[in-house]
Amino acid sequence: MKQIPKETAAVLVEVKGISKGFPGVKALSGVDLTIRAGEVHALTGENGSGKSTLSKVIAGMHRPDEGTIRIDGEICELETPADAIARGIVMISQELTLAPTLTVAENIFMGRLPKSSWGKIDWSRLRADAVQVLDRLGVHVDPNALVSDLSIELQQEIEIARALSTDARLLILDEATSSLSEAATKRLLELVVQERDKGMAVLMITHRMPEIYAVSSVATVLRDGCLISTVPIPQTSEEELVRLMVGRELGDYYSKQDIAPGELVLDVKALAAENGTFAPTDLVLRRGEILGLAGLAGSGKSEFAQALGGAITARGQVQVAGKPMALGDPRATIRAGVGYVPDDRKGCAILPVRNIAENFAMAWMDRLTRNGLISLRRQKSEVASAIQDYGVVTASADTLISTLSGGNQQKIVLGRIVRRQPDILVLNEPTRGVDVGAKTEIYKMLQRAAKEGAGIIVISSELPEILGISDRIAVFFEGRIVAEFDGPTADEEAIAHAAVAGVKRHPQPTVTKETEV
Repeated sequence: MKQIPKETAAVLVEVKGISKGFPGVKALSGVDLTIRAGEVHALTGENGSGKSTLSKVIAGMHRPDEGTIRIDGEICELETPADAIARGIVMISQELTLAPTLTVAENIFMGRLPKSSWGKIDWSRLRADAVQVLDRLGVHVDPNALVSDLSIELQQEIEIARALSTDARLLILDEATSSLSEAATKRLLELVVQERDKGMAVLMITHRMPEIYAVSSVATVLRDGCLISTVPIPQTSEEELVRLMVGRELGDYYSKQDIAPGELVLDVKALAAENGTFAPTDLVLRRGEILGLAGLAGSGKSEFAQALGGAITARGQVQVAGKPMALGDPRATIRAGVGYVPDDRKGCAILPVRNIAENFAMAWMDRLTRNGLISLRRQKSEVASAIQDYGVVTASADTLISTLSGGNQQKIVLGRIVRRQPDILVLNEPTRGVDVGAKTEIYKMLQRAAKEGAGIIVISSELPEILGISDRIAVFFEGRIVAEFDGPTADEEAIAHAAVAGVKRHPQPTVTKETEV
């Protein structure tokens, strides 16, 4: 079935003049949006532009201060998410909402557990129904497994499976692919196309241009809570769409500089995880060098980063600037000069109930404390300086970090580590869920750190990012580094081949007219 033409498709949801404010922030100002059945509508803009707030209004999570919502032409007041779900509107947020102590099956059908004729939970049917939904998504996981035992990627796929099990009419994807590998993202986008062709409407919030151009027919751009434009895709170029999002030309997107590598700063020999997620691995890194680590989910690249960051126990030998580093001890890692940023920002990197100042200063306590007392005056000065240096958009340092956009949260997480000027930065998915404008700022931050002599390791699921920022690229496959590439001459296809097949494919000779037979 082909996509329903926009001009003939029925309007499913229409919002008019939606405004929403929070203390000190005007999140939305008179925004209009029309969503049609059988259409994938991209909602895009920089972090803090109002995308998530608008989607939460449509999903019944926020009540608007002004404006109306029409569903099937009827004005509706969505006071709770249950009201939206009852009308066929389901949202998948980038912030996981799963119950970690429940099983996969229980999470998928939470609040809708099948009952037997006796009124008891039908566990056999629950497991069978869960398997059916997971198969539809192409996810292979035990429905009886506890969610807390799963990786972030699998948890995100369980979140998606739960939404798909509701037979939604409008599916809102709020950065749903931010925690997914390229293979899982491809499966989800294929499923989006299938559901679109059956008449489902999809509102897709994403910063990834390839996703927008792969499945969307129209894009609405927000900036600073205001509607900027609604444009047709693919008639609108990526450059024009980015310009609408950020209000300026980005210039050199990756900000890559030619930095001559310095002395050896990291020497890893036979490093292996105690849990067996990656085999004994050797690796070296020089000052000023950015090393990209690629590989599929479960390849061992993330666990390798965790071992370097002291987040998991490991064995082997690691030397930082010529001195041995103790393994499995985050404090020893920091003292040795290693700064680690995990991939799970919400779960492992921020204190959501604390403010910006506290989240910044938590990494500098040794420098702010004297005789057991924290210098609040120095903390205030340091935090104010960091907010300005790293471009954190906020009205006050006293603002709760949980109220900030993902991009601003990530600037704080990265900034507080970079400000310590470590010898080595180990960054696991540093731009996950971050808009294009914030990404360029993060790339500039990494280039400055490299120029100042840090050695940098970046783990990323986005191959264009790996290619754009790396001087050298190593590929993990089944717990081992199976291939290395020189950054400037590497290509996406060769890296993907090594990640999938576990072997390095040598470049094919160019066929010219003289060599053709």
